[in-house]
Amino acid sequence: MPAKEILDALRDLASAGWRVQIANGRVHAYARAYCPGGDAGCAPLTVYGTPKVPEHEAEKIRKAMRKCPH
Repeated sequence: MPAKEILDALRDLASAGWRVQIANGRVHAYARAYCPGGDAGCAPLTVYGTPKVPEHEAEKIRKAMRKCPH
C-alpha cells in the first residue's frame, strides 16, 4: 500500500480530471495516471507506491498536474 502522501496526491490528480488506473499486483509501479486531454494530452505518468522518499513521489505527481495544459 502506498504512503499517505502518495494517496493524497493521487486523489488530487483524480479530482483534477486525470484518469488514475491502479496496476495489478505483479508490477513495480502502483498506478498510471492519464491526462484529461486524452490522446492529444500529456504522456502517462507512472506512480510508484513504495519509493524511498514518498514526499518526492507525491511532489512529482503534483508537478505533472501543474504542468499539464489540459
